[in-house]
Amino acid sequence: MDNLEIGEINDVSFEKYKGWVNKYIKNNDVNELRFQNEVVKPFISTIFPNLDVEDVSKKGNSTKHDYHQYGGLYKDIDGKEKVETPDLAIVKRWDWLNKKNEVEYCAVVEVKSPYLQPIYHKDYSRYNRNLQKKLIRLLSASKNDKVILTDTLKWEFYKKDSGLVPIRTFKLYSLSQGGNWEWIKGEKNTVEDEITNELFGCNLEYESEPKEFVELKNYLRKFLEN
Repeated sequence: MDNLEIGEINDVSFEKYKGWVNKYIKNNDVNELRFQNEVVKPFISTIFPNLDVEDVSKKGNSTKHDYHQYGGLYKDIDGKEKVETPDLAIVKRWDWLNKKNEVEYCAVVEVKSPYLQPIYHKDYSRYNRNLQKKLIRLLSASKNDKVILTDTLKWEFYKKDSGLVPIRTFKLYSLSQGGNWEWIKGEKNTVEDEITNELFGCNLEYESEPKEFVELKNYLRKFLEN
């Protein structure tokens, strides 16, 4: 697929994004599905309202739907052919009857919990074998060659011709010496003008969005369009 026209683009602030993640951390509800459907899906859906972001993590028996269009084939221990599906599919127009009706795939997303299956604290070369196998399978789909891997703290972008080496990585956290993480911060800025001083009696300080988060949003569009 070349040069897909995404159309309207909206924005998601870093504060809103952090709020989505922090809600489930605070509530001690850190299973993968929470981050998949309550963080990653709304993040992408809000920015790109003309795209469909579909949960495709569950498979069923259907002669009218081709999972291999966005998933990877493999053989189980009995030699039976199966399909490995991702968590989310990002498409131009979703249609379950994808054998009959053409679907334009932009990318698929594999989501991990930053607490139960974190990737933020590892280099891609140290991911476990099961995750590596899944990435290889997803990159072999018949109609999609782009995979996004994220645990909401780190975002990695893969293409079939690059294999298991991400073409871009974005980190929305910093690590302490003890291995604990905290959200990255933007630059502090000061508003200096007469009106501000008259109203508040001082200059106002504010924190701009972290550069890494802005670059993530910009790259996400580029990745999905090309």
